[in-house]
Amino acid sequence: MTSARPIYSFPEPEKTSAWRPEERGEQPIEFRDAEYEKAIARTKLIKERMSGPGVLGLPEKLEAARFKHGIPDGFFRYAAGFDRIFVFPLDPFDADEKIPGTSLFRPQLTKQKDMQEGFRGVLLSAGLSAMDRLMSHGYELGDIVMTNKNVPFARRMELLGGSEPMFVLVMRDGDLAGNETLQDDIRAGRRRVVDVGGDGAYSHQLAEPRDGEWTARKKQSVYVNDTW
Repeated sequence: MTSARPIYSFPEPEKTSAWRPEERGEQPIEFRDAEYEKAIARTKLIKERMSGPGVLGLPEKLEAARFKHGIPDGFFRYAAGFDRIFVFPLDPFDADEKIPGTSLFRPQLTKQKDMQEGFRGVLLSAGLSAMDRLMSHGYELGDIVMTNKNVPFARRMELLGGSEPMFVLVMRDGDLAGNETLQDDIRAGRRRVVDVGGDGAYSHQLAEPRDGEWTARKKQSVYVNDTW
């Protein structure tokens, strides 16, 4: 009995031609990234709706966030009132605007849906009562904040190219869940949480280094006098 002989499968030889592609009338294939081209056009439209540095008179941190994240002037048309706050939505993956783990740009419709649901954004404006509570917890205009999902109302503030809306998220100060900028400051040693309550009670506040010592930030509060 003879052993079975192995069967080999050879690939078909590649069909070639002595004629060069241009001599055969073939044109080179041009690969285009449609989403990348849309992103370039969108960036151009946004820049056209942004004033130059210092024109809007914004706080330093908010002014820097305006240029970093491309926030048009229309988002600064109103000031938030009472306990309301305005948040400019950011894409959770805006580090490079690509699908994680790939070189593909995320479709604009997908990004818009993620941002309208809330989650992450730039704190643009706060009413007086909201500002008191926010500042006492270390929040400032221009900070990148985390919001509770599906809490905000989305209001259209800009319309790019006549068809693509840009929204601001309207919510209350209590709808914020965290502060990305504040956490970065704590990690970098620019701030820390200290107890200033003495021996009788706890009173935790944020402190900053001043003249070699950690100094607690003043709590901002508004007391309404009900006697006329």
